[in-house]
Amino acid sequence: MRDRNKTFIRVALPRDPLFRLLLINGLAGTAIAALVLAGIFAANIGNLRVLVLTAEDPVLPVLMLAFGLVITLGSVVIGSAIMLLGDKGRSGNGPGGGKMVPLIGDLTPVPVTARAKRNPAR
Repeated sequence: MRDRNKTFIRVALPRDPLFRLLLINGLAGTAIAALVLAGIFAANIGNLRVLVLTAEDPVLPVLMLAFGLVITLGSVVIGSAIMLLGDKGRSGNGPGGGKMVPLIGDLTPVPVTARAKRNPAR
C-alpha cells in the first residue's frame, strides 16, 4: 500500500544548460568539500579537531575552513566539467579527440641575432 502523505521536492533547475551545468557541479563540489571537512575532523589531521573544540568560538574556524574548501573544490569540479564539455571520447571526432592536424611546409630553425642591452647608468 502506498503512503499518500509522502511529498517529493522538485528542484527547479535553470533552463539554460550552462547555468544548469554550473549549479549541478557546484553542488557536487560543495558535497565533496563537506566530505573532506568531515574527514579532516574525523582523522584529526594536525590536531585540528582538538584545537577547534577547545577554541573560545569554534564556529568561526570551521566556517573559514569550510568556505575555503567549498571555493577550492567547487572550482575544481566546475572547471573540470567545463573543460570536458567538448570531449566526445577518444574517437577523434571532437575537440580533444586526438586528431592530428597536418603541418603545412617544412619547419626549420631560423637563427636570430640579438644585441645585449647596455646599462647607461654604469
